[in-house]
Amino acid sequence: MFKAVLLDLDGTVYKGKSAIEGAKETIETLRANGVKIFYVTNASTNSRENRAGIIKKFGIGAEKEEIYSSAYASAKHVKDSYPGKSVFVVCEGGIQDEMRKMGIKVVEDTSADIVVVGLDRKLSYEKLSIAFRAILNGAVFIATNEDATYPVEDGFMPGAGALVAFISKATGKKPLVMGKPNTYLIELIMKEREFKREEMLIVGDRLETDILAGKRAGVKTALVLTGVATKEEAEKLEKEKRPDYIMESVKDILTLP
Repeated sequence: MFKAVLLDLDGTVYKGKSAIEGAKETIETLRANGVKIFYVTNASTNSRENRAGIIKKFGIGAEKEEIYSSAYASAKHVKDSYPGKSVFVVCEGGIQDEMRKMGIKVVEDTSADIVVVGLDRKLSYEKLSIAFRAILNGAVFIATNEDATYPVEDGFMPGAGALVAFISKATGKKPLVMGKPNTYLIELIMKEREFKREEMLIVGDRLETDILAGKRAGVKTALVLTGVATKEEAEKLEKEKRPDYIMESVKDILTLP
């Protein structure tokens, strides 16, 4: 049994407003067996506290310290790598909350030293224009993630990657991506919680983010079929890129050796 299980959220633990069947019981069983649970998500629209609250609404246990989101990763990276610098954010409240809690100055104009782009469902052309001009003025370009879509109960909606692509196309600049498939979130857990690669399993529904991040980080990977990717898509990959396990849903973690 693994010592730490890293769970994606959308499409893995829940989908839209519904929990994945068996997710609650599986997580409780893993905890009872001494396995540490971490929620590793590209979602950027909520702070860690708020994200934990959302998970709890599904009846699933979650604490702030267990949340490793792209919002938290973006703020952590800015604090560690660009101390004293200001940030303009194209995203809903999660990143702003994390930035302010870490003492990072958030500005609303093109004077920003850094531009961070995530999912913003109240996006305006004015916001995109400020980000565009700030980056052309020399601001560092950071993306929470490049997910083109995210799953909801009745299908999919445009994701943060669509906004990132707009700004990247307009500026001709490529962003530093903090979320999966970047390994930053996994490495943070290893560093902060002192786990070894071989002690960890990452579980998710996307081959190009969850599984690829695990492969790049050198940890075991499990694909669930409750979200985006299909078994056929996984099996078409080159052997070294395939997930170590393919499962119908998160509850099948309990069947792993």
